[in-house]
Amino acid sequence: MALEREILVLQYSSSLRVSGIQHPDWTLVRHQNLDAAGGYLDSSEVSIGIIDCSELEQPDTKLECWLERYKGVSWIAVLSKNQLLKQEWQFFVARHCYDYHTAPVLEDKLFITVGRAYGVTSLKKKLSLSFHRGEVIGRHEHFKQSLLQLYHHTAGIITLSGESGTGKRLLVKSWANFNGLRFLEVSSSSHESNDYISQLDGLLYGGLNESACIMVAGVECLPQDVQMHICASSLELKGRREFVFCCGLPIDEVDGCGLFDSEFLMLLKSNWISIPPLRNRGQDSVLIARYYLYKLSREQNKIILGFSHGAEQAIIKYDWPGNVTELIEKIVAGVSSCEGRYLSADLMGLEDKRTPEQCANLSLRQAREEAEALAIKKALNLVSDRPGRAAELLCISRASLHRLIARYGIRR
Repeated sequence: MALEREILVLQYSSSLRVSGIQHPDWTLVRHQNLDAAGGYLDSSEVSIGIIDCSELEQPDTKLECWLERYKGVSWIAVLSKNQLLKQEWQFFVARHCYDYHTAPVLEDKLFITVGRAYGVTSLKKKLSLSFHRGEVIGRHEHFKQSLLQLYHHTAGIITLSGESGTGKRLLVKSWANFNGLRFLEVSSSSHESNDYISQLDGLLYGGLNESACIMVAGVECLPQDVQMHICASSLELKGRREFVFCCGLPIDEVDGCGLFDSEFLMLLKSNWISIPPLRNRGQDSVLIARYYLYKLSREQNKIILGFSHGAEQAIIKYDWPGNVTELIEKIVAGVSSCEGRYLSADLMGLEDKRTPEQCANLSLRQAREEAEALAIKKALNLVSDRPGRAAELLCISRASLHRLIARYGIRR
């Protein structure tokens, strides 16, 4: 059975009695703690979850932070009738959940809701709309291992290593939110020692009653007196301030580069996590591009259904020297200029990667046929392969649609 037909059941209490025996198309995967449930979600494509909160007094802060990390999942909450009378639980459902049921749960009704949630998820996938867990997106094995290493680390100094634009700041913010820490960062606009230490001390000693994460970017540019000051502060404020360093050097170059004080170097290397560049993450570039295409088109009140086939191929083939930052910039430029339903490579400033031999065979007729075939495939996917409805969307007769399907060899 495909993983997407599995349902995560996060069971905080023992009141939920759902066996799933009467619904063999679904597999229930039960977990009772957030770490185990998170590990399962990180290694699967599951998009439906059931949370049994019926015995909790009030929404748990750690649970809410955890749900923010996995907000791409359609959550169905199980609550008591008394809980639903409380405003904090009403906000909890409105913010985090696709739907809710009251305990005791009627299994048949619960699985009707599961089916609806799955249908909405499938529709979004067919439309190439974003359905990811926040803005931290990636399925490549190396990237997933880096994420697991980061989220399994709950306290102490962390160093994120990677090229510029790989999303280190976003990962730090996500980690801080997951651990219930306030996110703070030292401005990298000036590395002058006095200004930097003054700014750093303001973050370190301001509001000590609140635990915080302090991100220090570009550590390879820090003067050594600033490095020594950070070493002293990390010992003094251990447990109240968590440092996360962002470094542009790989770990095999930091020892001999001569940029770091020996004590500070030990701190840097204590928990080192490497973030791979986008060009080494396979299909992740397309996943991230789809997420931002959908997000930005909504922000600009445009209906852009996806990328043209040539655009996705260009995204995959491009080297992305500026990594995720460069990808987002190109999507922003493309969405701003796009007037149609599909975003093309030229609007994003991605050069045509076809060989001269391929371009020599290009004609207006061929371009028209490629566009027709793409539109037919999109329409069929949108309506779950119902030719009558697809013909209506395409504004052609059903007979014409069947002829074109046969002509272009479109598999259904």
